Amino acid sequence: MDIRKNRRITIALLSAAVLVLAAGIVLMLTKDSGKSGNIRAEEKTVFAMDAACTAKVWGAKPEIVTDEISRLDGIFDCHKEDSQISRLNADGGGTLSQEVRELLEESLGLTKQYPQTDISVGALTKLWNVTGKDPKVPADSEIQTALESCGYEKIRIQGDKCTLEDSAQLDVGAVAKGYALDRAKQVLRQSSAEAAVVSMGSSSLMYGKKPDGKDFTVAVTDPSNKQKQLLKFTTGECFVSTSGGYERYFEADGKRYIHILDITTGRPVQTDITSATVICASGLRSDQLSTAVFIGGTKKLSEFFADDSIQIIAVDTQGNIHISEELEDKITLEDTQHKIIVEK
Repeated sequence: MDIRKNRRITIALLSAAVLVLAAGIVLMLTKDSGKSGNIRAEEKTVFAMDAACTAKVWGAKPEIVTDEISRLDGIFDCHKEDSQISRLNADGGGTLSQEVRELLEESLGLTKQYPQTDISVGALTKLWNVTGKDPKVPADSEIQTALESCGYEKIRIQGDKCTLEDSAQLDVGAVAKGYALDRAKQVLRQSSAEAAVVSMGSSSLMYGKKPDGKDFTVAVTDPSNKQKQLLKFTTGECFVSTSGGYERYFEADGKRYIHILDITTGRPVQTDITSATVICASGLRSDQLSTAVFIGGTKKLSEFFADDSIQIIAVDTQGNIHISEELEDKITLEDTQHKIIVEK
């Protein structure tokens, strides 16, 4: 069996711009945007939540953001034995910190509306181990056993107590970055920061207003060629998350297995969307719903485009780019071979 993993996070410094590239989002800051008057942006990068996390902050120290993200990483990482999520999984529940309770309650609320995004899939993600050192294709019997422990209704929360029924296992990887960015926004508000760009790979925060008065520019990577940009769009303060199967996967016997799993089959998702980007006012919501859009495929797109609280960029397997009407005048297409379809 030939197994090849692809887990590449790149931070590239170019002469014309600083590009922070990971899992579909490129945050672009022109070379003179780091300084305006007496205000200069400071930048720091740490590795947390399985990604290179970069905070570029105007008017405050970037450590206020990176320290908070690193702290939350120690709480949420189900691969760390001493994390709170790992202890809950091992003990079948326990007492919740404020952070874990907030994350679980908000995510479960969204899961009831979009059941394909379920944080009770820990047994399945551990079984497939797509992002680990030794991924494998499990036996059907193993998949069935893992599936029996899945289901958001098995996660019971009463006050600060949580019970995981039927050996349910938590994996908050699909929402932890978004929640961490929500917390990053909180600490930025409590500081003297005027603006910030915080990139956590597949999820990012654009905060405040840049001192030069310009909007933030975000580029989306071409899912068929990770070395190319598909499009750019301008935006004010918001959260942006992208989901896709082209960054994290392994190959076995000539077949690709991506890291996003289908809770109905216990196997990697089969979808006709190659990249799904969600822009909104909540980090966790953008994170979880980008996964929901990706899993749902083009058949479910109209349901998501009907939600006025989010904006969407979805690339299908035919190369069509489906976008929210609000983005029509903000997008610049980098590859003219693609067709933009404005969903109204």
